Amino acid sequence: METSVPDQILARLTEAVEVIAVTGKGDGPRAVLASWPECQGKIARRRRTYPPRAISRAEEAITWFSLIEDPDARRALQFEVMCKAGGGKFSRICEKYGWKRSTVTSRNKAVLRRLAKRLGEESPVDH
Repeated sequence: METSVPDQILARLTEAVEVIAVTGKGDGPRAVLASWPECQGKIARRRRTYPPRAISRAEEAITWFSLIEDPDARRALQFEVMCKAGGGKFSRICEKYGWKRSTVTSRNKAVLRRLAKRLGEESPVDH
């Protein structure tokens, strides 16, 4: 079964969070990490190295968050992505903020579809 483009984008964003969580905390601009929700510290540290190509892919994918104009939608998607990357339980995040998980998940899917459309207009998702 073929994965949809929004699912591919979600996978790339999750991969990007994993890569940057391991490689991006020691050096480089902190602005990218500063905008992430607080659950970032819960991502398990793994002693792993990534090739430069994987780091470049991660950096590219992280910039996709800036294409989401609504800050609340961007934040909700960031939370879900970070939880999928190992940063905690999304249901707990939803409880904390008073969100209904199913509603946020379906809204995130809509955000991913719009993001897929926007990325499709600008450049291909998977290089």
